[in-house]
Amino acid sequence: MMQPALSPKTLAKTRLEDRQRRAWEQAALELTYPDPRDVPAWRGFVDASTAIARKYLPAEEAERLHEFFSPDGPDALLIENLPVDPVLSPAPSDGRRPGSKTAVSEAVIAGLIESHATIISYSNEKAGAPIHEIAPATGLEQVPSSSGRVRFPCHTDVALLAPHFSPRGLLLYGLRNENSAPTSILPLERVLDAARPALTASLEKPIFRHPAPASFELALSVTAPVVWRDKHGAPRIAVQTHAVQPVNAEAGAAISELREILAALEPERVVVAPATALLFKNDRVLHGRSAFRGERWLQRAYFTDSIERFRAATGGGPGNFAFDARQLISTR
Repeated sequence: MMQPALSPKTLAKTRLEDRQRRAWEQAALELTYPDPRDVPAWRGFVDASTAIARKYLPAEEAERLHEFFSPDGPDALLIENLPVDPVLSPAPSDGRRPGSKTAVSEAVIAGLIESHATIISYSNEKAGAPIHEIAPATGLEQVPSSSGRVRFPCHTDVALLAPHFSPRGLLLYGLRNENSAPTSILPLERVLDAARPALTASLEKPIFRHPAPASFELALSVTAPVVWRDKHGAPRIAVQTHAVQPVNAEAGAAISELREILAALEPERVVVAPATALLFKNDRVLHGRSAFRGERWLQRAYFTDSIERFRAATGGGPGNFAFDARQLISTR
């Protein structure tokens, strides 16, 4: 099996000191989580969270975060020993944020992201919540999705909206992880290094049918490439490797070969433990998860560096962050 050889450009790591974490946590405990449907209230929470993060995030960690969000920065960043809610209820089994939860983790998530980008969500997924509860949901445990317990093969999120309206990146934040279930991350470069030129050429053709994710309340698909090049010629990827469908025989062969490569490559396995944040670029890193037992509760936020493009495509007003995927598909 091909072993991981991740460079610092792929996964950077940093860790807060205890005194820094405690000061940030105390400030975050003063915040109240709003109803995100109230856009001004959500914006106020985000602004307060960002101000707290700027005050308490040490200079070294702030520089690591800045580097991650820069165009030439690492594709993934792990930050450990962050503030976390001092008291937590059991993980939700209905996909909803517990009403009794304090807002520490949400304040940290918003503070880390919104200093450099904008949190986005889709109204067709988890009721448009800006921060998702990632825990096994009753009746969905056997579905390969963020609500399941079964193996979730390496993929990117919201592939059907790439390249313009899928998330630029994700943040996963650990609340509970009873058995240290890891998240797998695999940089696109390793996949392309292992691929024959003919396979890469096939993956760049619009001959693949990308369905809506299982977490979306949509029965839609789009036909598009798996790999494309940005304006600088850098490769990008969008694919649910377990769900993508071929349009023709060439696409079918390419999907099979891609799956073989992914099975041979050994990903980096990162435990998103409590008080840990894993950030990665959605179009540069595939991620997945092994089957797991025990309690596991993460939170997830999507972010973009081009929020005005979303608002222009949907007619969304200032401050709007939740978008209807159907409108975005119609303007791809």
